[in-house]
Amino acid sequence: MKPLVGLVGFFVAFLLVFSVFQMKVEAATNMPFSVSAVLPDNQVDKSKTYFDLQMRPGENQIIEVELVNASDRELTVETHANTAITNDNGIVDYSYTGKKMDPTLKVPFSKVAKVTTDTTIPKKGTRRVKIALSMPEQPFSGVILGGLHFKEKEPPRSKTKEEKGVQIENKYAFVIGVVLRESEEKVKPTFKLGKIQPSQINFRNVLKAEVSNPVPVIISDMEIQAHVTKRAKKKVLFETNREHMRMAPNSHFDYGISWENQAFQSGKYTLHMTLKAKGKTWKWTKDFEIDRKEAKKYNDRAVELEKDYTMYYIIGGAVLVLVLLILVYWLGRRSHKKAN
Repeated sequence: MKPLVGLVGFFVAFLLVFSVFQMKVEAATNMPFSVSAVLPDNQVDKSKTYFDLQMRPGENQIIEVELVNASDRELTVETHANTAITNDNGIVDYSYTGKKMDPTLKVPFSKVAKVTTDTTIPKKGTRRVKIALSMPEQPFSGVILGGLHFKEKEPPRSKTKEEKGVQIENKYAFVIGVVLRESEEKVKPTFKLGKIQPSQINFRNVLKAEVSNPVPVIISDMEIQAHVTKRAKKKVLFETNREHMRMAPNSHFDYGISWENQAFQSGKYTLHMTLKAKGKTWKWTKDFEIDRKEAKKYNDRAVELEKDYTMYYIIGGAVLVLVLLILVYWLGRRSHKKAN
């Protein structure tokens, strides 16, 4: 079962990574609109379909994206300039609109890029969206990574009783990646292992270990091998290995180690992790502890939890042995009385 799950996970990750810089999410084959980057002269590689721009400190520039409405109706497209983060699947995510970023990120893309939120396109028409870029005055090495996120704006409407049931609606969105750099200077990659704590994914127990990329470099084809042991023991209790992951610059994510539908047991443990990326290897051995309160909290919520009946077997066996001893003693006394 595990090889099958791993194979499925590989193909899912491959498909998501393949669409990192121009992602199309569709629920039907007929897309109402399309987007394309109008590449400027300072595009580093003109064979790419996303923006990869060489700029100077303090420079301002307008870039454009062409929107084409292929439908027979007027539509409005929402545009957002989002900072790239790394989600817990180990994939660069351009759809995040929140404010909480990694503390090492000094210049988020959402602060560099400004765009008009709504653009109305006539039926069978075309519009160009302008994005204003303002580079920070202070020079920097590495890259700033973000995405221009386009989706059709839904008109406000109240649902009828019939519409309030289960429905499948078509949702369309595009993302065009934007990479901003000031030089070709290479930044050395480095990683940090942060907080380790029990948690859940879809109501299933997992151990989460925070992996951080604290430098402004894009990480591709990253591999992590992780296993858990009891503290000062060698026997592997739980293990999760993953390949072909990516990380955005100055970002972090929670790497999940499956607890294989087992209940959390309070105690002292050790996480052993090996990370490979950019031709280098990082290794960590870090102790952590699960207390009874945390274990009970997650065990009470968990679904499909395999119960551990070992203690019941021990108690039952002890009771059975005790009963047999009492029975043997009683029969012995009875035989002795008859003999007398």
